[in-house]
Amino acid sequence: MKTNAIETKVRMIPYNRGFTLIEALFAIAIFSIGILAVGSMQISAINNNASARMRTEATILAAETVEALMSLDNYNDPLLGADTQSASSPNNIYCLEWSATLDTPIPSTKTITLSVRWTDEETGCGNFDQKENQVNLDFIRANI
Repeated sequence: MKTNAIETKVRMIPYNRGFTLIEALFAIAIFSIGILAVGSMQISAINNNASARMRTEATILAAETVEALMSLDNYNDPLLGADTQSASSPNNIYCLEWSATLDTPIPSTKTITLSVRWTDEETGCGNFDQKENQVNLDFIRANI
């Protein structure tokens, strides 16, 4: 028996006709559901990253404000008074408020409470009717 190098024998499997149209449609449907789940997961991740960025910016702004208030030369500076003080960030997204409680926790100290608020929408400092987020910091300034 002589075999040609080009000629090959293919073993036929009986009743093997490939995929049917219904099997292919089911595979595409399952694949589509998986892709949609990954897409919704990506949207959720993008929203969570944006929220984390805003919270980080607010925390940094609060820390910078605390440092500025702590570095004031005069213990009786009007910015460290019992009245509520307020300011806004340069981009007008974050609103800062702080007030001091005199002789707390001990005499000749002030406990200063600082809050930074923002909304998810860029509505400015005057409108907090939407969902509000907030970062709070308390610090103590001594009369040295």
